[in-house]
Amino acid sequence: MQKVAPKKQLGQHFLTDPAIALRIATSIPQGQWNRVVEVGPGMGILTRPLLETHGAALHCVEIDKESVEWLRLQGWAKELHIIQGDFLAVPEDVLFGDGNVAVIGNYPYNISTQIAFRVLEARNPVKFFGGMFQREVARRFCADHGNKEYGVTSVLLQAFYDCKYLFTVNEGSFNPPPAVKSGVMACVRKELPPDCTYKSLALVVKTAFNQRRKTLSNALKPLTSSKPSFVLPDELKGKRAEQLPVETFIMLAARWDSPDL
Repeated sequence: MQKVAPKKQLGQHFLTDPAIALRIATSIPQGQWNRVVEVGPGMGILTRPLLETHGAALHCVEIDKESVEWLRLQGWAKELHIIQGDFLAVPEDVLFGDGNVAVIGNYPYNISTQIAFRVLEARNPVKFFGGMFQREVARRFCADHGNKEYGVTSVLLQAFYDCKYLFTVNEGSFNPPPAVKSGVMACVRKELPPDCTYKSLALVVKTAFNQRRKTLSNALKPLTSSKPSFVLPDELKGKRAEQLPVETFIMLAARWDSPDL
């Protein structure tokens, strides 16, 4: 049967190694999931082990019409739930149903950060977020404070999830081979949410990293000057954004949430 042609405009690099697909599939913690959402199943190399484990809970979101048509012709995929559309645009209730969701995939590199933000904006329904990204992106998501990889998405993801970089995948495991190595990560939702709103956390973090070479007293001046009660502790004024652990950003966001007296 004719296979699907990878499409450059969709950032398609089909995984060809079943052993790696199985490792990605089994990165989802064992348990009773209401829904497992696979983003971009392509020709189903990751879909098959996910379907074997999660059955009717598996829902695949695929923007490529050719991939959807190909999957629907496969005997093993006869009962597969397929949502044809863009993961970034499909309504949240259609994607995540009643909650308790795991999101996984071999993500298109050109929209991987946008996918992470879509998961973050949903937050509560998504208890697990993992899969394969460009290696540098996966490392950035999981990076600790104090190094250059640490940034906006590092803080926002790690405020809500325990994130772990799992393993690296070489270029030869794909068709066509990408120009860079890939990395697989796993993020498990924390039991307790941070003591701040997501909106405030995103504002503080993005403002701080917008001028990451400047000290916080300068980088956060747009916020401190607009809200008199938002005052930086003295010990933070000379630090830069990448030096602050996630917990400190949560503390600052909680201060921003406080009413202006």
